[in-house]
Parts: sequence; structure tokens; C-alpha cells
Amino acid sequence: MTAGGAPLAPTYEPDEFPTGRIAAGIAGQLSLLMVVPLAILPALVAQLAGETDAVAARAVVASMVVCGVTTLLLTMRLGRLRSESLYVATVDLVSLPFCILALASGGPATLAALVVVSGVFQIAIGLRLSYLRRVVTPQVRGTVLILAFASLVPVLADVGTSLEARLDWFVPISVLVTVAIIVVIALWAPKSWRIWAPAAGLGAGLVGAIAVGAYDFDLVADAAWVGLADIGSSPGADIELQTFVTMLPSFLIVSFAILVRSQGVSSNTRLVSWRTPRALDFRELQRANWRTGAGTILSGAAGSLPVTIAGVGPAFINQTRCASRRVGIVAGCFFLVAAFVPKLWAIAVAIPRPILAAYVIVALVPLVVRVVISSVQRLRSVRDAVVIVAPLAVGLSVEFGVLSFPQGAVWEAISQNGLTAGSLVLVIAAVANSLVDRRASLEIELTAASTTELRQFVTAFAQRRGCDTRSVQRLEAAAEEALAVISEQSRSALAGLRRWAQVTLGFNGSRATLEFVCAPSGGQNLEERIALLAEPEAETVETAIERDAAVRLLRHYASEVGHRQYLEAEILTAVVMVRGSRHPHRFFERERQGRTS
Repeated sequence: MTAGGAPLAPTYEPDEFPTGRIAAGIAGQLSLLMVVPLAILPALVAQLAGETDAVAARAVVASMVVCGVTTLLLTMRLGRLRSESLYVATVDLVSLPFCILALASGGPATLAALVVVSGVFQIAIGLRLSYLRRVVTPQVRGTVLILAFASLVPVLADVGTSLEARLDWFVPISVLVTVAIIVVIALWAPKSWRIWAPAAGLGAGLVGAIAVGAYDFDLVADAAWVGLADIGSSPGADIELQTFVTMLPSFLIVSFAILVRSQGVSSNTRLVSWRTPRALDFRELQRANWRTGAGTILSGAAGSLPVTIAGVGPAFINQTRCASRRVGIVAGCFFLVAAFVPKLWAIAVAIPRPILAAYVIVALVPLVVRVVISSVQRLRSVRDAVVIVAPLAVGLSVEFGVLSFPQGAVWEAISQNGLTAGSLVLVIAAVANSLVDRRASLEIELTAASTTELRQFVTAFAQRRGCDTRSVQRLEAAAEEALAVISEQSRSALAGLRRWAQVTLGFNGSRATLEFVCAPSGGQNLEERIALLAEPEAETVETAIERDAAVRLLRHYASEVGHRQYLEAEILTAVVMVRGSRHPHRFFERERQGRTS
């Protein structure tokens, strides 16, 4: 990062290839960061569920092989679902408590079935993200992540209970040492070191464990250098139906939480991967989600945990200034090789659980803080606050035993954990919040002939909502320019084909939101065009051409312009500040800026 906190321009963009030696060196660092969670988390799930060493070994080997294959899929160009960024696959941390419960209650076959179904669900919703745009708001995404993180607390609080009585004192000491090292490096060390803070804290705790005899050297000594561990038989098909039905809602919600986190990681990865800033491309997110979903299906079939995109990727890219997909290909190969080096992952599995708990908690704290701050900053009304507070209150109360529910299979499925109960309340609150806002819709053809029909639609609805004359005129102008912009996108991409758009107009306080939904055109993202127009060089003759006139006018009339491109749809959103004829007149900041620009 620069002194001001902005990301550094990468030396290698995703489509640029460094030399083999540079790629191998950077990929080796990335693999070193990722191999510890790949080895630790699956083994931890099996141990806490009371399963055999063979089940734990199978989970570890499966996670390394599947994450290696998924990383290769994420970084290679394969047809329509090609990837354009450097992503690294890892096992999902949020799924830990649910995998432990499913494994302990129903056995390996039940866990495998649940993980496979969650992977299918992840693909299904990931390829239809545009349908969830009104319900899945930033507040909803943040609340789901907070509930998911809260579900980890009971699991992490119990990880030290299996240590011998003579080492009871080691638990708080190891946790304090690990936390202290991570915090000191993360806050005060040079920026180039901070990405290594969790690994350094883990190493310091490991040294302390060795000093007091809490490290399992026998496990490391018994592991072979090269070969395949005793992984036993496959998970089988002996599914415990009651456990499967009871746990299914939790795993589906975990799949959604993976999708939410993937969106944040994809956005941050795109921010640091290109020398010229680019808008978030939801098509890229859908492609990545499809491949991680496929990885989750493979992981479940092999007896391991759900797969997600590693959150450390953007920070690693920003530090190394290398976003080349070649690094991901090499890292994926490293994961595959590590699966056949039992000694390597035995070193990680032998780390005492209290150190692992401290490692996970401190690694999660910054992410939780960012999620909370982002959710609060995006609050626009009391209803938005209720959408966050009510689910959190119910979810946390269930998670920590404050609320109880009647007996019954349905109530048991709902109240088994805070994530499920809170998410159910969240869905109800989010849907109710989206229905409260009155909207009107119109279907039009994307041609200049539809301008009159569109203006009449906007005028009639705005007047019914009590907007004054000036606001109505502003809305009409914004709608006309938005139609011109999206029609121009259609003409340039799909010449000769008739295209239609669903236009929706809604009001939330002093904000009027115009939304155009149409089939994908594959053209340039309008947010990037608007950003380019804001640059000083945008005033040159080369950029001040007729095709940008509508974009400039739309930027003038609207306070916000958003352009989301999905595989199945394209959505242009324009937010216009309005005022009612029945209310005191107020001048909006954006309006003043427009007159002076």
C-alpha cells in the first residue's frame, strides 16, 4: 500500500506472465501462507468430532488435492466461465462448527452429502445473482457474515479442553503469546511484513508449545516424507437422514455466506490487480463462484470441507505487486504436491489446538471489524437498521442459549444454531423491507421511440409521490439519458437484434431509484467510462465524442450511477435526489455540484 493507503500498481497484471523463477518464488510464498489452514482445519474438524485418524487424514489429503485442482480451475481460461483474476482456493472457515456437528451426529457419509448439496446450491444461486439484488443488500451480507463468525466462538472456546491437566496453564499463555505477536506485527511492523502476522504468531506459539512439551513430535516422526497417508475407505452412502434434514438449512446458509465473502474478495482482488481501476464485474464473481462450487462438490465427495476463495489473496497481490494468473497455476501445483508429502502436513496438524484457536480468532477480528463498519456506513433508514439488529439479536441469543424453542423437527432445524435462526429472521426482515418501498415497472424496447412512453411513466409515478416540478423534470431527464446510454450499449454489442428492458422506479425518502434490466450486452462497464470522463484528460477531443454525451448528462442528473453486468442480465441504476412539493424545499449537495460543474 502507498502512504495514503491506496493500492500499489501491480508489476504484473493477471494476463502478464513473470519469468518462471519469479512465478515459482511468489507462488511458494503464497503456498506457505495457505498450506497451514489447508492441513489444520480439516484435521481439526475430524478430531473435534471424535473421528479416527484415517478420517482426519482423508480430509486433509482431500482438501489439498481439491483446493489445488480448484485453484487451477480458478486461474485458467476455460470457455464462457473463464477467469480473469488470480484466485486461490482454500477450505471455508465459517463451515467448521456445522461440519463438526454433522460429522459427529451423522458420520462421514452425512457430512459428504451435505457438502455436495451445498456446492450445488452455491452454483445455482451464484449463476443467478441478479435475481437476488434487492434482497441481498450490503446490510444483509454483513449480517450473515457476523452471524457466521459468531457460530465459531463456541467451537474455538473448547479447542483446548483435550490437553493434559499438567499443561492447563499452557492454554492462556500460548493464546496470549500468539495474539500478542500477531497484533504487534499487524499494527506496528513495516507494511510488507503485516501479511505474515498470523503465520508469525502461529510460529511463536509453536515455539512455546515445543518448549513445554505440548507439541506432538511422535505424529511428525511417524509421517512419511513421500507417499499417501492411510486415508481409509471413502465416506460411503450410509447417510443419517434425520441429521441430514436438520443440518441442511445451516449448510445452505453457509453456501450463501461463502458467496458473500467471495464477492468481497473478488472486489478487492479486482481493485489491486490492474494498473487502471476497474469496477466490480459480477460476471467474474459468477465464474469464480461456479468453480468454487464445483470444488465444494468434489471436496464433499472426497470427505472434506466446503471450498472458498482465500481472503488473503488481495493483500498478498498488493504486497508482491504480482497478480499474474501464472502464480495461481504454480500454487495449485504446489498444493497437489503437498498432498503427497505427509510429513509436511503432519507438522501443521500437530500444532496444539489453543494456538490454532488464537490464530483463527485474531485472523477473523479485522474482517469482522471491516464488515461491521461497512454495514453501519451503508445505513440509510431506520428500516435498514432493523434488518441488521433484529437478526443479530435472535441469532446471538440462540447461539449462546438465551432463547429456547418448542420441541419438534422443524423447530430443531431452525434453532439448532444462531446462524440458521438469525438468517431466517434476516430473510423475513429483508423481504419485508424490500416490499415496503413502493415501485412501479414498465417494459419498453431499447430504442429512441420508447422515450415518450418512458417520460410519461416517470412523470405519472413521480407526481403521485408528490415530487415538485423541478424534481420531476430532473427524473425525466435522467431516465431519458439512461435509456440512451443502455440503448447505445445494445446497438454496439448486438446489432440488428431487438432488445427489451424492464424499467423500475422506486422512492426511498429523498432518493428516487431508476433501474433498467435487460439481457447482457458484453459492452464496457459504464462506471469505468464515468471514471474515465472524470479524469483531466477526458476533456480532450478524443474522448469528448458523441457516444459519451449521454453518459456525461446522466452523470450530471444522477447523484449515483451503477452498472452491474451479470452472465444472465445487465442492470443500469441511477439514483436521483428529489424533493416533494408538500415538504420544505431543500437543496441537495449533488445539485449544487451539478450547477458549478
